[in-house]
Amino acid sequence: MTNETVGKRYMPEISRREIDELKSTMKAASQKVMAENIERMKKADPKRPQAMKYFDEISNLFGKRQEEIQAEKEKGKKVIGYMCLFAPTELILAADAIPVRVNSGWYDTSKLGDRVVPVEVCPVIRSTIGAKMIELSPFLEQSDALISVLTCDGMTKLGEILSDYKTIWGMNVPRIKDSAHSLRFWNDEIKQMKTQIEQFTGNKITRKNLKEAIEMSHRATKAFRRLQELRKGSPVIMGRDAMLVNQTFLWDDKQRWTEKTEALCDELEKRAQRKDWVCSPDTPRVMITGTPMFWPDNWKLPTLVEEANPQGIIVADELCSGERILNDPVGVDEWSMDDMLNAIGERYLMASTCPCFTSKDGNEDRINWLLNKVKDWNVQGVIYYVVRGCMLYAMEYTRVKKALDKINIPVYYLDTEYTREDVGQMKTRVEAFLEMLTARVDI
Repeated sequence: MTNETVGKRYMPEISRREIDELKSTMKAASQKVMAENIERMKKADPKRPQAMKYFDEISNLFGKRQEEIQAEKEKGKKVIGYMCLFAPTELILAADAIPVRVNSGWYDTSKLGDRVVPVEVCPVIRSTIGAKMIELSPFLEQSDALISVLTCDGMTKLGEILSDYKTIWGMNVPRIKDSAHSLRFWNDEIKQMKTQIEQFTGNKITRKNLKEAIEMSHRATKAFRRLQELRKGSPVIMGRDAMLVNQTFLWDDKQRWTEKTEALCDELEKRAQRKDWVCSPDTPRVMITGTPMFWPDNWKLPTLVEEANPQGIIVADELCSGERILNDPVGVDEWSMDDMLNAIGERYLMASTCPCFTSKDGNEDRINWLLNKVKDWNVQGVIYYVVRGCMLYAMEYTRVKKALDKINIPVYYLDTEYTREDVGQMKTRVEAFLEMLTARVDI
């Protein structure tokens, strides 16, 4: 049910004039930020891979991909947005619909969201609300329905708030995943989502179409993993570039993204053979974990790390806006409908390292993922990034720090708001951490 039948329950009434003025102003500011970010990334690597030109183009949220999706909508294709990686995109693809992630990375719209929810609420939530208020987000506006996964209090209420405008499908995530009961519950959620998508799109999800969608995801995962593997050795790609490639998957055409990522990897392998590094192999190797970072405004930490003095290089992350997107494939034993649906359920539940989970041993999967990543990617320091109001990640910091302390890996807790105003303060803190890492490397 949407506001068409019950009226707006949360969103304030805003005049058409105010919407148009704010949208115009913030869109222009966003286009400027995107262009500046790309130029800084080009400057950071004078021999930047030619293949990055494609990802630069597709990263323009108001450009090529928006136009492509609109053209598909005009032909009758449905767009299904989602706000969390638990959303089973294979089902969307199998129904011949377009999946797009719609979380907002705009700082300015978080201030608009303050009109609806308290300032203490996670700014990612407030920013997404603000973006909808002024119709700024192309992919949120183009979405015909939204999958809202109830991972935290903020995400739970976000779906309810956005139901003032859109058809919303909620998905309940069990808080304890290592039990047979939880998996059965989650598999029922997957099957219910399949039914809702079929009814909404008018397209039956057949065994053939679902198999093709899973195989498409397998190819994307293979390309994705290949890119991450190339970051294990001496640096051949800046961390910001790799993070941009990863994130564009969330809205790009999946087959084309896979082909372009494979082409990038071909270029990077040749670069590695020439030992043409993007920075000194002695540059401190950093991993980022914590609250997701969304393009384009919320790119300040990657920029600070890789433009710092002394410089760092981001070789890995544990973000649901980054390396968690495609790290794990859907493992199918038999290509029956039931087996494929169960495999999708298992992949989206059991492979997740989201801090929303708990168990008698705590969220061991996330700890083990971090420790293995530190070891295999030769990570020398971890920045634990939290936006104020993101309680789940904030509360897990102590446990993560204890685990990293045991293997003598420095970890720095960096909290921030959705604003540009604290960049100077963050720069001082990041450079102090990198200076410490550099001193450790030199010993």
